[in-house]
Amino acid sequence: MAITKEKKINLIKEYVKDLQEAKNLVIIRQSGLAVSTDMEVRKNVRNESGKFNVIRKRLFLRALKEAGYPEIDLSQIPGSAVAVYAKWEEYAPLKVINKYIKTFQKDKDSTSSFEFLLWYFDGERKDLNYIDELANIPSREELLSKLVRLFNYPVQSLTSVLNQIAKKKSEEIQEEKSSEETQEEAKEEAVSTTDTELAENSKAQTTSE
Repeated sequence: MAITKEKKINLIKEYVKDLQEAKNLVIIRQSGLAVSTDMEVRKNVRNESGKFNVIRKRLFLRALKEAGYPEIDLSQIPGSAVAVYAKWEEYAPLKVINKYIKTFQKDKDSTSSFEFLLWYFDGERKDLNYIDELANIPSREELLSKLVRLFNYPVQSLTSVLNQIAKKKSEEIQEEKSSEETQEEAKEEAVSTTDTELAENSKAQTTSE
């Protein structure tokens, strides 16, 4: 759909503003996204302080130049292209896209797809290996969670050991108590037997007399 010259100028300004504010930029190709999925992706990227923006490619290339990014050729961004900007958490929006890529690949019936095309970090273009590594770096929350589990492990181990000691001690006390009760019962039985024998002997002696 054709747009006015004024709209084009404003759109370029918007692109330049986003590019200048972004810490990192990823350009991806999208295909077959349902409206609901598109809205979901936008929301999740936005929740990570990023922006998911379907771009007009020719205008975007002009904005790249104005924002001081290395120039690229139009052929390098085929199909429907999306710019994903990271504004605070440098790699979090990238990880959101990477998560959807894996989800789409696992679903054999899915017609949706994302493909990384170009990657700019600190204004410099990076290669595929670089972005793959970044996309799979654990997030801050994931690292903190792992750190907490790491700190808790010795405590949990100590608690488990103490519980085992307490259990063993309880069993020993119970065994000692049972042994004492058995001994006490044996003594009572012995006394009872002695008393009975004495009574019988006394009875026998009385009868004899």
